[in-house]
Amino acid sequence: MDLLDLAKLSDLDFEGLCKDMLERLLGVRLEIFSSGPDGGIDLRYYAPNQTIIIQCKHWMKSGRARLIAHLFDSELPKLDRMHPKPMRYILATSVEMTPAAKEKILDGFRPYIQSTGDIYGLAEITSFLQNNPEVVRKNMRLWLNDATILEAMISKNVIQRSLHLADDIKETLRTYVPSANLHKAMNLVEKNHVLLVSGPPGVGKTTLGQVICAQYADRGFDVVEVSENVEDVYRVWHDGEPQIFIYDDFLGQTSLDDKLHKNEDSRLLSLIRRIRRDSTKRFVCTTREYVLQQAKQRYERMDRGDLDPLTFTVDIDVLGREERAQILYNHVYWSEWPASAKRHFSHPDVYRPIVRHRNFNPRAIADLLSTPFEPELGEPGTQVVAALDDPMGLWRHVFDHQLKESDRDTLRLLFTFGGKVDLSVLGKAYLGFTNRGLSHFKASLKIINGTLVRVFDEGLRSYVEFINPSVNDFMLMKFSEESDLIVRVLENPFSFDQIALLYSYHDAPIDAEMPARLNLIPFQGEVEKAAMATLERDATTKRSRAGRAAVCLGIAGSMYVPSVENWAVLRMKQPGFVYGGSTDDITALIRITHGSTNRRIRQLHDSVRLEGLTSLFNRDRGDYGLFIAASHALDLAEFVDDGIREALCQQADEMFEGLLEQYSRDPDDVDSNMVDSGLDYILRYGELWQHKWPSAATLLEGWFPDEAQSFEGSEEESDVDPEYVDGDAYLTMNSLRFLE
Repeated sequence: MDLLDLAKLSDLDFEGLCKDMLERLLGVRLEIFSSGPDGGIDLRYYAPNQTIIIQCKHWMKSGRARLIAHLFDSELPKLDRMHPKPMRYILATSVEMTPAAKEKILDGFRPYIQSTGDIYGLAEITSFLQNNPEVVRKNMRLWLNDATILEAMISKNVIQRSLHLADDIKETLRTYVPSANLHKAMNLVEKNHVLLVSGPPGVGKTTLGQVICAQYADRGFDVVEVSENVEDVYRVWHDGEPQIFIYDDFLGQTSLDDKLHKNEDSRLLSLIRRIRRDSTKRFVCTTREYVLQQAKQRYERMDRGDLDPLTFTVDIDVLGREERAQILYNHVYWSEWPASAKRHFSHPDVYRPIVRHRNFNPRAIADLLSTPFEPELGEPGTQVVAALDDPMGLWRHVFDHQLKESDRDTLRLLFTFGGKVDLSVLGKAYLGFTNRGLSHFKASLKIINGTLVRVFDEGLRSYVEFINPSVNDFMLMKFSEESDLIVRVLENPFSFDQIALLYSYHDAPIDAEMPARLNLIPFQGEVEKAAMATLERDATTKRSRAGRAAVCLGIAGSMYVPSVENWAVLRMKQPGFVYGGSTDDITALIRITHGSTNRRIRQLHDSVRLEGLTSLFNRDRGDYGLFIAASHALDLAEFVDDGIREALCQQADEMFEGLLEQYSRDPDDVDSNMVDSGLDYILRYGELWQHKWPSAATLLEGWFPDEAQSFEGSEEESDVDPEYVDGDAYLTMNSLRFLE
């Protein structure tokens, strides 16, 4: 390891490197603290009668003179104020230190610094790393400056374009954060010698492939980039020499068109078989899942090639809060945005909406931060959230240019079922919606499975759902832009659930955080016909008749659909009709009939209210049924007789007090259903529960040990120590506060 350029490390990387180095040299475990006004402490070893304080100064750009001035002006006063005083003070810096500079620091920092050996400059750190390659491997970003690794990437036998790959990998390693994906993928490529990396756009397929190449380059493998076809591999193949070949988008970036040349599928499978038998070779390919499925359908040999055991699908859901924060930190730190904009991301109110975003996507973040900062577009954090909020950029090109119309129809239909539906239901709906055969549906599902949707089993049934919430958002925006899609669904309905779904996006609250809304007013006639065609199809809907009636009354309240209104009114006049509804259905019917401006609907309120409340209060006769009944009484307080509500709540209060007493005696003896129902009941009191049952806080904490997680995104977090709420994510992002 001849050359190690520490200038390529971020401040956070350097601090972590110093921790690994000094833990090994001192033989102790060090605590690490957030960057910034730390009282003079970055790392610490604390034990009775022995305290070691370590400062890490990554000041390569500032220089030695400025560092020494800072130490005397800022760090020394902190040491003098420290109580108790540390027994030993160590300085680790990326600045090159001269003997005279070390003597000057030693004289000024006596007795804290015991010798010049406690001052680690660039030379000492580099020497340590050269003698401890395992520390270099642990700190991945050091690899990109290791001359031996770069030499592996630009071997004399490697085609010219691999020179550019070396530069790409250097940039990748600068921001890459290891995750469970890397561990699983490395296990697969070690086992099979071949790895097909698949997944949706933007989740890091190419990045993962490049990091795997870096891992093997560190082990002495030549890295070869393949871009045209598998003949590139054979042109540079050398028997017995360790080589790893990376073939990005090996089946095409957008589709199979003109990608697999004559007999290319046969040569590709032959190469895979050959590499699987050769311990000196590795082969990493990346592809989008739907393109892989297209290849299996079009080329019989590939379908028979049994590629599944070699395929790894990148799963962005494995990224925890800390890993997401590290990804954000790395992209912010290395971006060309001004320091003031970078510091903006250190505040919890700024980074939390990003690292917790349901559409978190490394590519969207990287693309935005790679462009010049434009203040007129809003605050830095707001711009990143906006990029994650907009699913159009990620999915539009795929949807409009890379899929067949039959594939697009499958996605359109899935959207109308709420983004998740029984596989058989979707197939039947497809037949009526497209006038195509079931074989087209199955073929489409294979294409988009793993990229835009996922097919999975729950019990004995199979389901289809969007692979990411952003796909559903994208489809909503598509429907809002192309009203003919709404008409197509209404003219070819399969289930009343589809009409209810479209109406939910028409009737959503104005302040709802939605990417788009649907306007059904121009299609009143189509809505009425579609509803009437599906209302009696009991087998095709998840809703009870009471639930369907509630939706019908909602539709009738916002547009002129007389037959739909008549259907609901006639059904609700039938004795016992309301009993079959769910809690939400009954609650909706009670509220709609009470507030309707339609006289004949309002006349149904008394009977609906009586049947509905009777059903709710008598539905559960279990031990915890009283909590449930009292909860309903509070939720529907304006419709419940005061005497009944007060009697129910009094009984529930007494039962909860008994539960608290039982919990205080023996926490393990309480019934989990009782606790769940009891807590659900008391929380309906809002903050008043803390005054009525202060000891319930102990029960709440015991039942939800990760209480901080349960309040993510809530206003309460502003009053809680962010390090307690966010843990290492806070320590990571807080480091941006102090960028020069």
